[in-house]
Amino acid sequence: MIGMGDVLMTTPALELIKKHYPDSEITYCTMSNGARELLKNNPYIDKLVYYPFMGKNKIATLLNFIKEQSFRHSHCISFYPSNRLHYNVVSLLTFAAHRIGHTYLHMNFSQLNWLKNHTVKEDDSLHCVEENIKLLNFLDISVSNDSIPPMTIILDNYEILDGAAFRNSFSSSKCCIGVHAGTSILKGHIARRWPKEYFVELINSIKDANFILFGTNEELEANQFILENTDSSRVLFVKDKKIRDVAAIIKSCDFFLSNDSGLMHLAAAVKKPVLSLIGPTNPTFIHPWGVDYRILSITPDCGPCFYYSPKPLACNDKDQFHCLKDLKPPIVESAIREFIGLYGANDSAKS
Repeated sequence: MIGMGDVLMTTPALELIKKHYPDSEITYCTMSNGARELLKNNPYIDKLVYYPFMGKNKIATLLNFIKEQSFRHSHCISFYPSNRLHYNVVSLLTFAAHRIGHTYLHMNFSQLNWLKNHTVKEDDSLHCVEENIKLLNFLDISVSNDSIPPMTIILDNYEILDGAAFRNSFSSSKCCIGVHAGTSILKGHIARRWPKEYFVELINSIKDANFILFGTNEELEANQFILENTDSSRVLFVKDKKIRDVAAIIKSCDFFLSNDSGLMHLAAAVKKPVLSLIGPTNPTFIHPWGVDYRILSITPDCGPCFYYSPKPLACNDKDQFHCLKDLKPPIVESAIREFIGLYGANDSAKS
């Protein structure tokens, strides 16, 4: 899988597998370098392998995967969500005796999910973490929901100290709020963004806090717009940082405000409280896991409309994605005020 949040939401299952079977050897295959960085130092992974299937030499990458992974494993788990034919073909090519995954509510047959020989049915009333835990039943691992571990990214002490120093150089006394105003642009997911004009209005109305903006080149335009229309002494844009450095800086913030994005899950993985701006997605299966959070959402009669499939995100309403447009800044400001009272200027978050 490639999504940052999707990868982080597999980490509770990895922990449970290793604790139940300490002598097992877990090989984690990922097709993005960012995912590899997120999983670096994870004590529950024995071999972390990166296959650049998104690159130009897909055939060479596939042949290398077959050479290194075929006939090497007793079990192959396709973690949720993996409703793509490519994932199912790669799973088959491991020739593992037990190929574990889901059947999906949408486009299941066409995406070759029948190539797996141990499946559970997707349940859109469950969180993605819980969907992954369900797969462990095939390994004779059964746990209650209150025993599921949190998501994990393992930062070393130097990374944590650098993140705290970065925050303190900008905002040592005021409450410091991390903000992700973007999302991935793949498959139409740019539509999951709260309007950038709303971020400007919000930041300008909260003068007793500082804000650190996060994002890649995909979010550059939105972040530049926010910077140009807010007080530069209270707003800082983090750019040209590696994902682990980003994680450490988020960890140093007091709490995090985010669209439905991978950074929302990264904030939860470093144990930060999260305010989530949710539009077309069902918050039941993507809310921040294992931390205090608030879902900020206006759910219309037509929503939620996003589900896991190869199809791009689309809105059939004439007022496109009014589920986010109708979520006005005063609603979000009220939630931020609550979190400032709970977590603002928390000394433990700065160290």
